[in-house]
Amino acid sequence: MESKFPSDAAEQAIAVSRTIGGIISYTRWPVNPQQLRLCISGATQIALRPAEIDRNASRPVALRKIAAGGTTSDCDILYLGAMAPDQQRQMISGIHGRGVLSIAETDPLCRGGTMFCLHLRSGSLGFRLSVDAISRGTVRVDPRVLRISSASGGPA
Repeated sequence: MESKFPSDAAEQAIAVSRTIGGIISYTRWPVNPQQLRLCISGATQIALRPAEIDRNASRPVALRKIAAGGTTSDCDILYLGAMAPDQQRQMISGIHGRGVLSIAETDPLCRGGTMFCLHLRSGSLGFRLSVDAISRGTVRVDPRVLRISSASGGPA
């Protein structure tokens, strides 16, 4: 499902933040933290808005920046911007077996190993999900999210 994507940068940030909050609201962690820690890594196109994420996630989310290829040990959510493929693989392998939701900003085919991938195109905003990545993860995503996404089988 895609929605109209605003042309104004501030409105884009709100739209993307609301989408991320919505994805979070469909996700359950093995241990349910009071506050989720969203780690941002890589060069992002959108400046996320914590208040909009919190509102749609129905719980507080703390944002922090980490270096591309850096440690993800203090992350409940990993949001990846543009980075070298080897750095992305390293970060994704660092969350395997842990309760971390992963979202990519720059993987339109959703084949890089993250659970969710945003579509940031001129005029529209949507997301894909990787059934493969979700099935291998320890966070649980409500199956109803399939209705509002474009599913992808995962890596080719």
